[in-house]
Amino acid sequence: MSKIEWIEKTLGDLIHIKHGWAFKGEYFASDGEYIVVTPGNFFEEGGFRLRIGKEKFYTDKFPTEYLLKKNDLVIAMTEQGEGLLGSPALIPYDDVFLHNQRIGLFQDFDEELVSKEYLYYLFFTQYIRDTIANSSTGTKVRHTAPKSIYKIKVKLPSLKTQTKIASILSSYDELIENNNQRIKLLEEMAEEIYKEWFVRFRFPDFQNVKMVDGIPEEWKENQMKDYGKIVTGKTPSTQCSDNFGGNIPFIKIPDFKQGLFVIDTDETLSLKGANSQKNQFIPANSICISCIGSVGEVAITMEQSQTNQQINTIELQNINNLEYLYFALKKLKPIVEAYAATGATMGNISKGKFEKLKLVKPNDFLLEKFSDIVKPIFEEIKNLMQKNQNLKQTRDLLLPRLISGKLDIEKLKIT
Repeated sequence: MSKIEWIEKTLGDLIHIKHGWAFKGEYFASDGEYIVVTPGNFFEEGGFRLRIGKEKFYTDKFPTEYLLKKNDLVIAMTEQGEGLLGSPALIPYDDVFLHNQRIGLFQDFDEELVSKEYLYYLFFTQYIRDTIANSSTGTKVRHTAPKSIYKIKVKLPSLKTQTKIASILSSYDELIENNNQRIKLLEEMAEEIYKEWFVRFRFPDFQNVKMVDGIPEEWKENQMKDYGKIVTGKTPSTQCSDNFGGNIPFIKIPDFKQGLFVIDTDETLSLKGANSQKNQFIPANSICISCIGSVGEVAITMEQSQTNQQINTIELQNINNLEYLYFALKKLKPIVEAYAATGATMGNISKGKFEKLKLVKPNDFLLEKFSDIVKPIFEEIKNLMQKNQNLKQTRDLLLPRLISGKLDIEKLKIT
């Protein structure tokens, strides 16, 4: 144990939490100047999540006090997704994001006792998150309140040590963010090639290709089942606990949030659990698409996996179709959503309906040429995602040891 002197305080002694404003839904838009922060902007473990293409822009007037600044510390006060309650985030930009009512803003820090950056990482700890969860209200959707958070007791080292701890942990987050920016640029680069070739039809030698009914002559309209075997997942019996907790990834829709590849899953299956699902194994480099609820989300498997019943998967006959089909399905999302609408409260696209979904297929030569160019980009994205996973795991191992004082950094020099 560190010899540093730690003091115990309640969070109510250290900060004030301000509620956000009730922005009116009729003024939400798909484009604009200001973005309303929602629980969807938080990663479950902590950190701010930009939602490119899914932002909620606000087009009406609002009180200027609810315009957030860069590095404002906020937390999710509503559990929109499992594990989200109490998740912290630092606002990434000035004068862009709006403080919504379901979000808490930390203010009035006792700067003689606690630093904002240290407090940010404190809210990553299981102790804080469990304490918030245990005092939450609500049944279907859980909520917390400032008065509940104020009661939480924490132990604090000196401000100097807090700064060192925050600096060590933030160095990992900076590497992760740098990799995320590279991933974003690489995917945008690959998608731009896709659009140039298959949307604008400016593919190699396009000048010498005859167009028929708006598409190149040799391109054909195929059904999804023509690209490969379609598999709809299942969930093993939850009555048997030893069906879960093994080494086989069990993919669910929230696992798509990681990006292009499913790099990790919240749940895994044992061999027994996986074998109870006859013929449900799907190989690496299969394309998963959500088919119930939030339909049309797309991701690629990293390794042999299984999925739950909310996902249809395409086991590709030809691996050269992978990169094209990934972007084509992303572009097809509005059509998939409309195709899944049945008048029910939740969209649903069955295996039979998905198999018959139509998509134009370019000729094999062009698909192979596109794959040759884009595959190395996908591989680099995969490598960066794996590096980020390792960085997160290292950070998450260090965090509780640093926050508890079990790792003595008093003599550590940090520049």
